[in-house]
Amino acid sequence: MTRKATKSVALRAKKAALRTTKKAVLAHAGPHDGHEIAGTVSLLERNLPVLARSMTFSRMVKANSAFLREFKDLDWLFPLLCRRKDQASMSECEKSRFICAFNMINNDGTLGELVDIHHGMHMQHTNARLLPWHRAFLYLFEEALHNYHPDVCIPYWDWTRPEEQMVPSWLAGVLPTVHTPTQTIHVVRSPGSGGDLAALAAGTPNAMSKTDYTSFSGPVNGIHGSIHIWVGGTMSDASISPADPIFWLHHANLDRLWWNWYNSPQGNHQNPPLAGADAVMDPWSYTETDVRNITSLGYTYV
Repeated sequence: MTRKATKSVALRAKKAALRTTKKAVLAHAGPHDGHEIAGTVSLLERNLPVLARSMTFSRMVKANSAFLREFKDLDWLFPLLCRRKDQASMSECEKSRFICAFNMINNDGTLGELVDIHHGMHMQHTNARLLPWHRAFLYLFEEALHNYHPDVCIPYWDWTRPEEQMVPSWLAGVLPTVHTPTQTIHVVRSPGSGGDLAALAAGTPNAMSKTDYTSFSGPVNGIHGSIHIWVGGTMSDASISPADPIFWLHHANLDRLWWNWYNSPQGNHQNPPLAGADAVMDPWSYTETDVRNITSLGYTYV
């Protein structure tokens, strides 16, 4: 077999593997989840209206993405699963592109709208709704980032690791001014000591050892709020905290811990005990069942 023929066979095998992976992802997804399922785009646009009125190249290329099949090594452009990684393991390019995408959704007003939504009374704190509500919140934020950089995923800040018990150095100087529909926010911080953060994070193993959702989410709620206070400034005020990019890394770590607990013998795939109106992640139409499976939402943790 010639070298050209060998390369052709290898390319067809790679494409077949990608199609198989895609089918597996979609088969695992629920009726209203995942990037490629019929009806998902309209549901996403109803919950994040800015997407319907934007004219980004990400939207235009994705709408005509058939051409990508003819190119090699472009899987990064529209990944089947967004790979959320530890911020400490990100490359300089990944850090730069995250900050750039963050600045773009700040410039177009999406970030400001999300900040004001978080300011609203949605009963998303100090109760069983904390984790599922913020999973939907993170998902919409990440999709807003994808509107400009479809390869950018929310990193997580793993404050349980001693080497990360500080404000990530690459975000130390990222203090944006965010204009919301109701206010202007100048992000500030006044982080505590590494020892104080370590003391807060030390409660994580106890939470992960719990064998029912209520017992798990109680201490997680406490750790969550305490780290907001540790970062200080904008992060210490729930009405404006999402204006700080660290907010999203902090909540991605909480979401990761929840996913790990859910899949552990202790969590045993238990879901939040929510029903009726409590199970609707208002002001959006997503329900608690819609956000149970992160693969269906198009991301994973690495």
